[in-house]
Amino acid sequence: MFNNLILYYHTLRHLKLIQIVYRTVYFIRKKTTKKKRLSDKRTPEYRFLQLTAGIPSKPSYRQETFIFIGVSHKFDNGIDWDFPHHGKLWTYNLNYFDFLNQENFSREEGIAMMHDFIGNLTTLSVGLEPYPTSVRGINWIKFISKHEIRDQKIVDSLYSQYDRLMKNIEYHVLGNHLLENAFSLFYAGCFFNETRFAAKAKKILITELDEQILSDGAHFELSPMYHQIILHRTLDCLNVQQSVAGSDRKLTETFKSKAAEMIGWLNKATWSDGSIPSVNDAAAGIAPSTEELNQYAGLLQLNLAGFRNTVLSDSGYRKFRNGNYEIFIDAGNIGPDYIPGHAHSDTFSFEMFIGKKPFIVDTGVSTYENNQRRYLERSTKSHNTVMFNNLEQTEIWASHRVGRRAKVKILNDTGTELSAQHDGYLPYGVFHIFSLLSRN
Repeated sequence: MFNNLILYYHTLRHLKLIQIVYRTVYFIRKKTTKKKRLSDKRTPEYRFLQLTAGIPSKPSYRQETFIFIGVSHKFDNGIDWDFPHHGKLWTYNLNYFDFLNQENFSREEGIAMMHDFIGNLTTLSVGLEPYPTSVRGINWIKFISKHEIRDQKIVDSLYSQYDRLMKNIEYHVLGNHLLENAFSLFYAGCFFNETRFAAKAKKILITELDEQILSDGAHFELSPMYHQIILHRTLDCLNVQQSVAGSDRKLTETFKSKAAEMIGWLNKATWSDGSIPSVNDAAAGIAPSTEELNQYAGLLQLNLAGFRNTVLSDSGYRKFRNGNYEIFIDAGNIGPDYIPGHAHSDTFSFEMFIGKKPFIVDTGVSTYENNQRRYLERSTKSHNTVMFNNLEQTEIWASHRVGRRAKVKILNDTGTELSAQHDGYLPYGVFHIFSLLSRN
């Protein structure tokens, strides 16, 4: 019991006040609200967004079969949008509607699926959560605009979903979830020409992009995969801004500057074969690739002149190249203390490529379920670092929780030499010191 109290103390003491307040408010609302309600407000006029062709979604639907996170399923008796048997992340992906924007997805099938979803919406649980609502909203707006769909039932439902999102913005989570809410509200503000959506989006985006994008261009949750996702969203919003007359200049400059910084970091971190390091919660084939993101930025005429030689710094990551050898090292803290859900116990872990091929690799991540596999993938022993006396450097628990965490101190960082220490084992009287020397 005492150990559990200490664990909760080290987990909760880092939360921001806004997280605590909104967790409390949303918890009380959930317990006291008996029925999920969607707005019946009159939908305002809307406009199709004339967008530069962006990055198509990864194929996830074919011949009536959905394939998410490597798991396929075919519904024989209609789509169950709350289908629970492959885990919540699979169900989230189903509700994202990313498949609408995969190549060669038909207009007719998309409309039919949107109507099917709308017919089940008030009985759903997962589909009404803010994060899948946000992703789905962007995908619907893209699809509606591309095919110039004039279907009042779809548009009315979309507006009501955004009206609900406005009341459930993820201030209790923050991080990439809050950004996703804001990116989506920005889309809605432009599509519906709705000031309250646009104003809320602008307020969040300018503040959060400034905080969440570190000085070296990394997203502060330190997952290359989420970095790619957020960069894609930022470029998408810049795409929208360039298509709408009278766009907000400050917001446009924010999208341009942050996207350029993020591309600089991503190009530096990406392996020579085009893949990304598997640090923290990162997996291959989920987000748009580095090459796709660079091409998209080129189509949007983003100026990258000042970000060709980004130096990795605040993210804590370092990348060394020496002839045929490449090494990527995690020499930083686990991420923002108040939102470490995608962090692993992997301080001073490294990966290595030789001749553009992986040689020393990381376990990566395959699930977000609260199970032994999730714990194993986040644990110290699943990474290329020192584990002392079978103890964790950082106290990971549940699926996205962190208690006591290792803190890093850089001792020497010259570009060819790196040494650092962390205090994750200090309670047991041990410092872990890491040192690397790169010679040409």
